[in-house]
Amino acid sequence: MPNPWPLSWSGWGPYMPPGFEMIWGWRIAAAVFLTALGAMAMALSAFYELRKIRGIATRYGMIAGWVFILAALAFFVIDLGVPSRAGNIIFIGWPNGRLAQSWMAWGVMFLGGMTLWGLIYIGSSFIKPLQRPILLTALYYLIMINAVLATVYTAFLFSAAGGKSYWWNGSLPFLWLSSGLGYGAALMLLLGRFAKLERGSDVAKLRHFIHELSWVDLLAVLFEAFAWIIFLSVAYANHVEARIPLTQLLFQEYAPYFWGFVVTLGIAVPLLLELALLRVDPLGKFAAYAIPVIFIAVMVGGYTLRYIVIATAYNYSPFTPLTEAVSQWGPWWS
Repeated sequence: MPNPWPLSWSGWGPYMPPGFEMIWGWRIAAAVFLTALGAMAMALSAFYELRKIRGIATRYGMIAGWVFILAALAFFVIDLGVPSRAGNIIFIGWPNGRLAQSWMAWGVMFLGGMTLWGLIYIGSSFIKPLQRPILLTALYYLIMINAVLATVYTAFLFSAAGGKSYWWNGSLPFLWLSSGLGYGAALMLLLGRFAKLERGSDVAKLRHFIHELSWVDLLAVLFEAFAWIIFLSVAYANHVEARIPLTQLLFQEYAPYFWGFVVTLGIAVPLLLELALLRVDPLGKFAAYAIPVIFIAVMVGGYTLRYIVIATAYNYSPFTPLTEAVSQWGPWWS
């Protein structure tokens, strides 16, 4: 079979072709979003269970996070087009002696790790030897460390991609992690309010659990806003070519998505509701309405954040004399 690549590439990560083609689109955005949501939900569940604050909410949070990780893997495989390619990602650099050295390969291992830890956690509910405190403690630490790596690795993957100076931004991992923590906290907040902890548990303990999660989500939203300021500043100062998609993001085609969904719905609305929630009874009537609104706003704003960071990088016009250039990419990208 002839080599479908039109040129050789020795760098880390995928070589990104010039032009308007969206090699990574909404499916990769969904995969990256679900990875952050699932990983941070599992991390927060592990964090609370490690502190002996456990029950229905943390158990459901761990299982839901594991399901989201599986969904993320499914989207990654679907985007590849041919499922058999998924297993080959780890070995993509083998001919050049670069086994598992691309960020794609590390991503497969990070997500595979989250899948494995989730299976062990579920198995611990039925297999008594896995319920030993020392094993569960080790499992919780593994989940938390792996969750951070799974959440931020795609930021390094984008930064390593050639031809997209918009992604060459050192603040992208910070933006990914802070926003991902907000997704997980919003999910755990919803579970804490409606799924509770142990049946018949102390009401004061449940109030403290929800109150603490409100603070976590509030801080995550504040850090996300700060991360956006850094990301936009670095993108503007980074390279003249990065300012073209930046203009699309802030003032042109993607501006309604950014200001409407990411800033207003994903940051401002949760921020205001979290501030109000801290001043009222978390088990009261206001919280029963506010927490679902926070969850929906964070989910919609979160997916939009991932999508526009990916999509705007492709939105720039080739410089003269490349205006009439035709893509030369082969069937691998088709």
